[in-house]
Amino acid sequence: MAEPVPSASAAAADAADDEASQNLPKNAEDRKAAVALNSLNANEMSTDNGETGPKQPSAADQEALGKAMSRLEIASGVSKKKEDPTKAETKKEIEVKKKIKIAAEDVNFLVEELDLSKNKATELLRSHDGNASLAIKAFITPAVGA
Repeated sequence: MAEPVPSASAAAADAADDEASQNLPKNAEDRKAAVALNSLNANEMSTDNGETGPKQPSAADQEALGKAMSRLEIASGVSKKKEDPTKAETKKEIEVKKKIKIAAEDVNFLVEELDLSKNKATELLRSHDGNASLAIKAFITPAVGA
């Protein structure tokens, strides 16, 4: 009649696994941030002796904070290194781009026919020198290697 009840330890382990799987972030960037925060929290819990009041951060706390911050910087794509010369060149090329006159009718046409936002339609037209037919062909042509 009644189903057997699993042992309490197995139920507790299953509940802990369920909680852990529910608390994990979905994307890699959020998981890295969670790991960084957990490392800070683990260091705080291990050095806490029940003392209350303000206390000076120890060298271990400073090191853990530095590691956590570096993990967060890596996860967000920010690095302490200087920019590559190739990136600097591409920025200069963007600044040197010639001014292209974009017709409002072309932008509206792309917005209506291709279901694009105005910004995306304008960017597409700028990349094709304001030529609507080239922009449409480029938009509907599949990318090579995709």
